[in-house]
Amino acid sequence: MIEHFSFIISCIIVGIILFQSFFIAPSINKIIDSKEAAKLLRYIWPKFFISISVLSFFSLLINYYIGQENTVNSFIIVCIILMLICYFITPLINRAKDNSKNKLWTVLHLLSIIMTLITLILNVLVIFYWKLNA
Repeated sequence: MIEHFSFIISCIIVGIILFQSFFIAPSINKIIDSKEAAKLLRYIWPKFFISISVLSFFSLLINYYIGQENTVNSFIIVCIILMLICYFITPLINRAKDNSKNKLWTVLHLLSIIMTLITLILNVLVIFYWKLNA
């Protein structure tokens, strides 16, 4: 059973990313005024990035515990790094927005989106790997 945890965690991560990106964030922006939406999103996104980092770290630990040393671990390590980078650039993104540095905000925000998309893709690849080797 424990050998399937990496697969399960990747499924959870994919679900979190899709739910947050396609349902939570757009809904907040549509139903709450922009100032309050900004507060809420600034509260949620760092937790989003840390949650995915922690889940990925647990997946990596489990893989090492059961002796799985393969490409999946490389994908998981990349996910951890990308999500930690997103976590640490979030205050920079917020500061750029607060100081009306729109070009910097656009670049950093796009960077966080790209890193989240890469994390999504890598977790989908982990799922396919486990399904192909099950």
